[in-house]
Amino acid sequence: MAGVLALAGAASATAQAPAALLTRWVGTHEGRPLTFDFYADTMLVVNDSLPLHFEVRGDSLLTWGDSSFTVTFRFAMDRLLVETAEGAVVTMAHQDVLARPLEGRWRGSPLAVRDLIELLLVRGGTAQWRRLPDGRWIPGEWDRASRMITFTWDPDSTQWVGQYDPAGGALLFDSTFAGSGTAVLRRVYRR
Repeated sequence: MAGVLALAGAASATAQAPAALLTRWVGTHEGRPLTFDFYADTMLVVNDSLPLHFEVRGDSLLTWGDSSFTVTFRFAMDRLLVETAEGAVVTMAHQDVLARPLEGRWRGSPLAVRDLIELLLVRGGTAQWRRLPDGRWIPGEWDRASRMITFTWDPDSTQWVGQYDPAGGALLFDSTFAGSGTAVLRRVYRR
């Protein structure tokens, strides 16, 4: 994050604040997009690439991990209001789970074989996959139409068609590589 958000005074949040936080919030801070994406005890910030642990204490949100910051927050009219050290209030709106970006690392195992596979999705529609631990990366492309995602792999244009399960946080495939059978891949936030 460009600047460190620091503790500032704000009105107390309601008792249900931790449960209300457990979603994806988007806003703008210092002219750049700001995203808080909460998953149990972990959240993602900085273009969904920086995983942090977090804790809520009253009206304060404390984070630590690859970076750290503390802010105060409150809810108003279905918005999350985050106050910075400079006194600026960042208004953040809830973003539906289907709107969450899919970019990043996904790992899982096809059910018919014991191989663990890793899938890397990059912004702009490029992707690559490999068998773990030492498989060669196979480049390709991906395209999303709501929950359906189509992957096309080089060099022979092999296709995988998967379904994004936003509630389960998984990519589901009837088949990936030849003989693999059904595969379930889950998002990986830390290596």
